Amino acid sequence: MQMRKTIIVLLALLLAAMAMVPVVSAADACDEQMKKWQDDHTIRVTKTVSQKYSEGILTIETTFRGKELTDRYGIDTFTQKKELKIPAEEAEKLKLKSDKLVLGTSEISGVFTAADDPPPAPKSGYPIWLYAESGGVYYQTGDPINMIWSGASLYAVKLEMFEEGWYDYPAEYFYYIYDGGWKVGDGVADDILRLFGGYHIRLWQLSTGEIVGAAHHDTAVPHSADEFEWAEDSITDFYTDFYMWHVYPDNIYLGNSVASPYSNGYAAYIGYW
Repeated sequence: MQMRKTIIVLLALLLAAMAMVPVVSAADACDEQMKKWQDDHTIRVTKTVSQKYSEGILTIETTFRGKELTDRYGIDTFTQKKELKIPAEEAEKLKLKSDKLVLGTSEISGVFTAADDPPPAPKSGYPIWLYAESGGVYYQTGDPINMIWSGASLYAVKLEMFEEGWYDYPAEYFYYIYDGGWKVGDGVADDILRLFGGYHIRLWQLSTGEIVGAAHHDTAVPHSADEFEWAEDSITDFYTDFYMWHVYPDNIYLGNSVASPYSNGYAAYIGYW
């Protein structure tokens, strides 16, 4: 009898192991497909960030230039620009200058693609990275999707943030995801300008009806993400008080981990039912 029980247990373990193999293989295949696509689209460029304060407007500009960019996509410069209306007293605190100031120049490897050459569809069914656009060319920014909502409208998702004192239409660069076409994000933030830093999320409603978000914390201007995980967790907490929201932190693995600032590659899943 004891031998029979042992054999049954071993068979059960073997079947469980066999059942898990296709899941792991599918994830690996998806990772390999994305990795190959990114490798094929990675080029060397010079990145320059500059700013200028004039007549109450701070203009922040990020440009990419390089022979590979021109040869492959036919553009001399890839440009991102953002304008912030800043009162003089705040400009003084930030020590903003009227002359154009180059904040930094660096040589980087970046993922660029044409509008008609989108990233491969992940097995998860969710987009995983954000893209900036210039002249019909898209640049993978390195910002990960890290939140997913199901069963609710985009307005219902945003309403919980508004009730926490967040604002619609914040100052932001326009970033995109690919979901059967390129779609621009809908931003919400804890402060419109975030001059001295703050929390910010971009949202997209997918063709499936689900909503994805890219949550992060911004540095002071010129903005850049300096934290992902805490922003994801903080926004997730907005949905824990009402029984219709069902919250599952770090629930769906998207495979878009980032080393610095750290993101673990998992998205919070929040359902409404």
